[in-house]
Amino acid sequence: MKKYQAGNRVTGVINNITDSGIFVTLPNRHSGLVHHSDFGNNWARERRQYQVGQEVRVVVVHIHKGRFNLSIARVNDPDLVDHDNQFSDTKPAEFDQVLNKVSRDAKKEINELKKVLNKN
Repeated sequence: MKKYQAGNRVTGVINNITDSGIFVTLPNRHSGLVHHSDFGNNWARERRQYQVGQEVRVVVVHIHKGRFNLSIARVNDPDLVDHDNQFSDTKPAEFDQVLNKVSRDAKKEINELKKVLNKN
């Protein structure tokens, strides 16, 4: 069972939309609220863009006593570091180099797995 922490980006499903905001069910049956203030002064208009059952990408902003504070607006906020993301600390100038290394490592691992499978 996944233990969530601030900064995790997660895809969830909207289970309710109220004046308070959007309630989202996350994997492992956790749920949280994207408070209406996440949309600034546009909540009345923004809420019409969402529907119960719709998948949304959210970021866990805060967890207090099992209550999840989520955000849609801050999904791409670089100040919220996702510790589950191996690329979080990668600087833009290094990204190509890091991505190429990941690709080389993956190809090497695939070849090793093929060797094992071919022995059987």
